[in-house]
Amino acid sequence: MAASGAVPSVCRCFCGNAWQDEEDRGFNTVSVGIGSISSLDVPDEMPEVMGMLSYSTEMDQPLRGKPIREGELWQLSTEEAIQRVRLSLYVNGLFISGDTKQVSVLFSPFTVVRNCKFQANTCDIQEFSLFKIFKVQLYILSRCYYFGVRGEASIGEEERASWVCDISTTVRLVTQSLFPPFRILCDPLPFREQTHRRLLAGYLLHSDGPYMVSVLYCELQAHQGDQALLVLYENESCEVALNSVVLNVDAIVAEKVGINCSCFTVEKHDFSSRTLSERKLWLRAISNIKVKLANAAPSPSACELRYFREAIKEHLDEIRATLQCKVRTDALLPPSPNNTFQSELTPFAAGLWAQVESDRSKSAALVTVKEPDSHSPDNDANGDVPPEMNEGL
Repeated sequence: MAASGAVPSVCRCFCGNAWQDEEDRGFNTVSVGIGSISSLDVPDEMPEVMGMLSYSTEMDQPLRGKPIREGELWQLSTEEAIQRVRLSLYVNGLFISGDTKQVSVLFSPFTVVRNCKFQANTCDIQEFSLFKIFKVQLYILSRCYYFGVRGEASIGEEERASWVCDISTTVRLVTQSLFPPFRILCDPLPFREQTHRRLLAGYLLHSDGPYMVSVLYCELQAHQGDQALLVLYENESCEVALNSVVLNVDAIVAEKVGINCSCFTVEKHDFSSRTLSERKLWLRAISNIKVKLANAAPSPSACELRYFREAIKEHLDEIRATLQCKVRTDALLPPSPNNTFQSELTPFAAGLWAQVESDRSKSAALVTVKEPDSHSPDNDANGDVPPEMNEGL
């Protein structure tokens, strides 16, 4: 069912956040009810860890369980049309049902949810102005889905805020489910000489391409000369270094802007942290190093390194409550073919995903859901806005 007013092609999207995004937000109308997750208070003696933790974000993965929220919204498309759809929110994605198409959208940790508003220069969009719009963007895939809530100012704003809160919190749940238990550390490992310049270390999610996410143990090292390093290890044992990101004065570091979003970029690497406070911690630490480099500060001595570490530890104690995850669940993405992770403490529920794969194989012959083609990306990091809306039914 198309609305009588089509979206003019001259419309541009202006994205914004309705609230501050520095705090974790709970579900607005959704109650997950699956217990509390272990916080940073993990045991001092952790089980031995081997290999690398890796997940698949292939879009043909099934949506899990029953919908935790459903409702009718308007979807805006590149064909300059507004169409009524039924949106179902699952614990790991969205299902969009329209008159002609049904689309399944699997959430990855690199999914951004934001409010939008539109402005036209030449067309009368009085009817369209009643829509309160938000977008769900899978920016690694350059896909964006625009939805509108129709209603008077206060009612429409409230309904949009409710959807944005629930969807963004679900993305948060997916993100947090992928991490193994770990504690953020500042001290170097006794028997790993390569960690002696460590300032901050912990797991971060790393995009390995359109359909794969790895969980890498990242270590920010103090500057030496005119550069510092962000070392990416296979796991917390720090035996295998997979890559190093060089940080200098001109290094590009940016956060992705969105509700409940913990994504950020360092040079050409996309990361997502376990909590919003952890993202802030990493970005602050990197920023401090860039300031030192910009002022040509000398390489810190062993004594100065200890002082820096103590300052970070004090800050960690101050924000400890905000570093805790709110909900416990098994990993909401399946392991990728590259996964070699071995530990007694694993995010996977292997039996569950074996059953999921079996069910998917049985249903593949009955139903085929085709995902729409990708479209131009929206550069949130720089605040740029696409000239037209992407993706639609």
